[in-house]
Amino acid sequence: MSIRSFSDELVPAVVYLLRGMPNLCTLYIGEQPRLSDPESDASGFDMEYWKLQNLDFIHHIEEVTVDLFDGSNGIEFARYIIENAKNLEQMVISHLPEQYDVRQKLIEVR
Repeated sequence: MSIRSFSDELVPAVVYLLRGMPNLCTLYIGEQPRLSDPESDASGFDMEYWKLQNLDFIHHIEEVTVDLFDGSNGIEFARYIIENAKNLEQMVISHLPEQYDVRQKLIEVR
């Protein structure tokens, strides 16, 4: 799945698609890096939101690759996967060097 960003506008559509794939084992969400956009709105969906979605694929997912380039929605999604995917074997997370806090936010989960 290639998305422009984990914008607040796009997250519900991503959730809708993921609900339609309850047996998903491998997930790649590629986000396109953009120049800093002061109008960017990608921080409205926290861990509680992801937990409330009851995404069935979380019980089957084994491999995940997520590009995190904008806001915290993607970080929270990655945290949700790390915390809840019991069969997760491999997770690759890409982010920009200036997003120094991504690693710390994800380490706090485990």
